[in-house]
Amino acid sequence: GKPRVALLRQWLAANGLDGFIVPRADEHQGEYVADRSARLKWLTGFSGSAGVAIVLGDRAFMFVDGRYTLQVRQEVDLDIFSIESLVDNPPPTWIKDNLGRGVRLGFDPWLQTIGDV
Repeated sequence: GKPRVALLRQWLAANGLDGFIVPRADEHQGEYVADRSARLKWLTGFSGSAGVAIVLGDRAFMFVDGRYTLQVRQEVDLDIFSIESLVDNPPPTWIKDNLGRGVRLGFDPWLQTIGDV
């Protein structure tokens, strides 16, 4: 929760980034993610099978689909994360609509697939 997000925000500031995208996927892009690769769960507490977090310096967002509407509210600290729809407002659309030009988002290229963001 809060300590992990705070550490990520310190890392963002130290590396000149405005935010970071954390998908559920691991480097193998499979359905199952090993515990050691469960970055999204480690950062947010969310254990569902579909989700993406975007952490900015001053706010954070958790994207899930309709299957996880209740679960995400039980597992994720709502004082830190605002909940967004992975289907109705997916990260690429949300980024385009909510972040200005020149915003620098970090991501791990091993964890992203074409069309994710």
